[in-house]
Amino acid sequence: MNKEQCPNDRLPRNFHKTFKPERHYINAMLRFAASGKSGDFQAIASSTGIPMGASTGKVPAILDYCRGMGLITLSSGSERNSIKTPELTNLGRIILLEDPFLKSQVSQWLSHLNLSSPRTGADVWYQIFFPGVQALGQQFKRSQLESHLQMIYRSTSSKVIGPIVGMYEDEAAFKVCGALFESNGMITKKPAPVIDEMGRGYGAWILQLISDYFPNQQQISVTDLDKKAGWKTIPGWSISSAVELLEILEKKKIIVVDRHMDPWLVQPAMGVEDAWRNVFIDMI
Repeated sequence: MNKEQCPNDRLPRNFHKTFKPERHYINAMLRFAASGKSGDFQAIASSTGIPMGASTGKVPAILDYCRGMGLITLSSGSERNSIKTPELTNLGRIILLEDPFLKSQVSQWLSHLNLSSPRTGADVWYQIFFPGVQALGQQFKRSQLESHLQMIYRSTSSKVIGPIVGMYEDEAAFKVCGALFESNGMITKKPAPVIDEMGRGYGAWILQLISDYFPNQQQISVTDLDKKAGWKTIPGWSISSAVELLEILEKKKIIVVDRHMDPWLVQPAMGVEDAWRNVFIDMI
């Protein structure tokens, strides 16, 4: 799989400073964004309770995790300034309202899928879950992952993997999602579960991909959507799982699928903002 040709704004390899995305700190950052406040890292720390020591500050990492997960954006101009003004996205707003501590599968999986985005995710996540799929497969040794990333980044660092595996094994982070887990020296990728109650979440994510990557097209082929945005590759879906999901999304009137064409064409059947508002409607 070739790297996409479109410009990207992915988070750099070391943005996390080895910190995992602890969900109670994500909640604090979302509440700060919802308050409409601005501040430098120290001010954000004071307001949220996220630690910000001289050398161990978690605020920049949590802010970036929230950006990469598609939960917040930074207002125009504040990205490069010391004063930051985070603003909730449609996803961030509905999660803060319905699942403020990101305890549910759908909140954690959507955050993970965004973190692996070709354009606005985090580069290590992108490399592992999108172009790295062919090189790594679904299961690999830690040493293989390390070598793969060292080659990409022309690095000899033994810390090149960072917290990406550990965050999916940590209850305080994203264990409910568990997109990666390590056992007996092997790291395994877990595909995103294709179940009815998560369909509206996936549907909103896919509509957002269509809006972002194909803004002026009525219909998009499933292969073009995957090649550019990774709608099937990043979640780790087989062809049968992808077909099953498309059927779920059709029944929920989120998309229309034209099966007379090869490859199939998909067309949005509702607006992106409405789709995000409906993410939790089918939750049991």
